[in-house]
Amino acid sequence: MKRRLLILIALLAVIIFSFVIFQQRISASVYENSASFLEETAVLYAGTFKVKLNDQLFMLESQARYFTDIDMDNYNKIKQTIMSTKGVGEFKRIAVANTSGMTINADGKSSGNIMMTDYFKKAMQGTAQVSSKISLDEDGEKVLTLAVPIFQNEKVVGVITGTFSYSILDSIFAVDTFSGNGYSFLVDSSGRVLVGSQSKERLCFSENWLSFMSEQEALDNLGINTIRNNIKANKTDNVRYTINGEERILVYTPVNMNNWYVLSVVTADYINAQQRKIIWITLVLILVILVVFSAISMLFYKLIKQNEKIEKDNVRYAVTTQNAQTLVYEYDFERKVIEFTGNSTFLFGENLRQLPLDWFNMIEERIHEAERNLRSQLKEFIESGETMYSSELRLLAGEGEYVWYRLSGTLIKDKEDGVPVKLIGSLVNVNAQVVHEQELKEMAETDLLSGLLNKVSMEKHITEWIKNAGESVGAFYMLDLDNFKQVNDKIGHSAGDTAICDAANKLNLVFSERDFIGRIGGDEFCVFLTLPNTMPHEKMTEIISEKAHVLNSILHETYTSGDIAVHVTSSIGISLFPKQATSYKDLFKRADSALYSVKESGKNNFAIYDENTMKEEGESVYG
Repeated sequence: MKRRLLILIALLAVIIFSFVIFQQRISASVYENSASFLEETAVLYAGTFKVKLNDQLFMLESQARYFTDIDMDNYNKIKQTIMSTKGVGEFKRIAVANTSGMTINADGKSSGNIMMTDYFKKAMQGTAQVSSKISLDEDGEKVLTLAVPIFQNEKVVGVITGTFSYSILDSIFAVDTFSGNGYSFLVDSSGRVLVGSQSKERLCFSENWLSFMSEQEALDNLGINTIRNNIKANKTDNVRYTINGEERILVYTPVNMNNWYVLSVVTADYINAQQRKIIWITLVLILVILVVFSAISMLFYKLIKQNEKIEKDNVRYAVTTQNAQTLVYEYDFERKVIEFTGNSTFLFGENLRQLPLDWFNMIEERIHEAERNLRSQLKEFIESGETMYSSELRLLAGEGEYVWYRLSGTLIKDKEDGVPVKLIGSLVNVNAQVVHEQELKEMAETDLLSGLLNKVSMEKHITEWIKNAGESVGAFYMLDLDNFKQVNDKIGHSAGDTAICDAANKLNLVFSERDFIGRIGGDEFCVFLTLPNTMPHEKMTEIISEKAHVLNSILHETYTSGDIAVHVTSSIGISLFPKQATSYKDLFKRADSALYSVKESGKNNFAIYDENTMKEEGESVYG
């Protein structure tokens, strides 16, 4: 009896000891996981905030390009340009400042002088800048200012600024975490709260979290100094502290911009509640296990076996999923056989491991017509003596859409005679990366309002086409919308924007994808029509004139607002390549002269440049 009692006491002691250790382990694990999740949250907020600002800086840089040809000493020209271009992004107000700091915004009014501001000074040094402070604008609203330099001939001649509403910044940090017990906010290196609620009920930090922590003795001087040193070193760390009897965990991480930091906080009450929940559930499970130990043991053994099988299946599934769009290949030159490692279903419709070279046609049929020269490219690579190959191509996917892949390979040669033995490489899905790069390129080359090529891109593309034109011919159209200024002045800029977009859509209807269509000024457009060299001169002139007639017809439009009506027509000047000019600049000037003659003779018409009757003069927007 005594022996059984001693065994029972020993068993109870082991259970109690195990429970205490378990409770400590659970507490440490919950704290560690919470701190880890809190750090991920802070890093996510910091990254989101930085990406948000960088996106807006990119938008502001695109807006600055409108002023690369503007006389920054001409106040009226600056005013006209900023009012016509409106603005981009989520800015509350966009303004342009000359070198003296005087500004004019998109409403045509001055926003004051910003010469003494930190962002203006740094932007004038040629660097895009985000203001280090949140200030009040002329409406008394909190804003963050972004500034981008305006370059002309690689020289900074002014600054374009955009004010970012505080409410938009605050919305980034408005999402609560840990079921409403966690919060995040933005501070500067001194500890001052910039964005996020300053409510003591939520944060207990007032206006400066470092000062408040010191005043409330939440941390000793050593802890405060450690935080300050970590901030100076641009480090991420976490700290546990207590204020008014309430324990909290805080993580601070750098934004890598203006020495700003993101803080994320969660109350220990939430962590303790999770700990108690886990412990309670564990106790219930222990009791159940004790009651039905034998039955649970058998079931547990089966579950372990089943779980091992599921984990193996999950690993196989994960590997298959990961490699579904990545295929490793090996081509044997002697056997003329291609062997694959990975799932080739996306390429052939079934998972093939080996193919003879004759089956290469199966792959070629799936390649986009623009990259159908893959076979000849590979042949040239093998004959060139190089060992590394890489190219990008589009393959037809199962959904009927073309997907970008990167094909790379390494040529292995015989050490003695240098004869190719094997080509080993991979085919990898890079669609997201390529599409993103194409989107960025399109944004840089496109006029934001009309969607057409901008002035710089037009010159670039036409110059490149001329360089490779050979015997091809073409026609350069310059087009003005007559009475466009009256649309803006009498009906409003929204109607003016509509007129620009209408004209762009109609130009796209008249000309084909092989032609170049662009917007080079407020209401000024240009088109380069490309024609085959086999076309007779009379037929070419007929086509050029016919398209001009069509443009004069479809661009005749009336815009109304109430009792006000403005009739918009078009004036068109045309120059011919290579008969009249062989460079973009000369084509531009001659078409501009033809356009000038149309305007002088009553507008709403077109004219092909004639060197006997037209001089190269007029209001050209070139250069």
